Amino acid sequence: MKDWIPLLQDLVWPIALLTLAFTFRHGLRRLITTVNSRVERGDSFEAGASGIRLGPSSPQIPTGAEPQPGAQPVLEVPPPLAALTGAPTEAAPRVHLVHTAHRDNSVDRDGYRYFRVRIALEGDTDSDLDRVTKVIYHLHPTFRDPDRTVTDRSTGFEMTTAAWGTFSLTADVYVNDRTEPIRLERYLNF
Repeated sequence: MKDWIPLLQDLVWPIALLTLAFTFRHGLRRLITTVNSRVERGDSFEAGASGIRLGPSSPQIPTGAEPQPGAQPVLEVPPPLAALTGAPTEAAPRVHLVHTAHRDNSVDRDGYRYFRVRIALEGDTDSDLDRVTKVIYHLHPTFRDPDRTVTDRSTGFEMTTAAWGTFSLTADVYVNDRTEPIRLERYLNF
C-alpha cells in the first residue's frame, strides 16, 4: 500500500482537471469556438496576466540604438502658449499630493470602519512650496463640505479628515505668479 500512495497523489490533479473539463464541456467548447472564430476573422485574442496572445500581431521593428535599461522615452511637448506669444513664463512649481491613513476606531459609526486621512502638498524643493498661496481640496461629494481650502504653508498645506472608503481626490493649487491653478489628482487608498 505504501507504494500506491505516491501514484494516487500524482493522479489527483489530472483526474480533477478531467472531471472539470467534462462537467463544463459545453461552455469550454463555446469558448474554444469563439476564440477560434475571432482568430480566423483576423482579430487578436489576449487572455490573462501571463500574456497569452492568439491571432495576428504587428510587431514593431525597433529602429536606432537600443535604449539603456530604465531609460524613458522623450516625448515632444508643445511649448506653453506664453512661449508662443513671446510673453515671459516661469516654470510651474513641481508639487505633488501625498497622503497617509491610519485606522481609528474612535470615529467608527453606522457600521463603517473609519480611517484618519492626512493629505498634504510636497514640492521637489522648498521654493516650489513657497510659491503656493492656497490649495483647494475637492473630496468625494458624499463628504460634508467636500471643497476645503487650506492656506497654511508651515504644515505643507495639510488637511486631515476621516474617511471610510477609497476615492479620487483632486486639488487646485494656486501659485502667486499664475492666474490658473494647477490641478492635481490622487487616488486615496487605505
